[in-house]
Amino acid sequence: MRHTPVSTRFLPKALQATALASLIALGAGTALAQTAATSDATMNFGQIAEAVQKQGFTEIREIERKSDKLFEIEARDASGAKVELYVDARSGEVLKTEVKGKRK
Repeated sequence: MRHTPVSTRFLPKALQATALASLIALGAGTALAQTAATSDATMNFGQIAEAVQKQGFTEIREIERKSDKLFEIEARDASGAKVELYVDARSGEVLKTEVKGKRK
């Protein structure tokens, strides 16, 4: 018995449209799953430094990964005081700020 490939030209137009819509939906679902997986990823040191600078902190001296969810950073705040920041490793959000020293 000989196998012949299936051609869409013999399928009714409605069935062709349904098949195409299914393939598109499958691709979109895969893209959404990949986006969800990468949004759970932690930022690297450069991304964390950039996120902290965008929030107004300067002179970043030390970045230390405390866990897969937390970074500890030594920097200066807008008034020039030395601060220790606890930063969410996924979003870059500063969770806690402790003043450690005097202003410049």
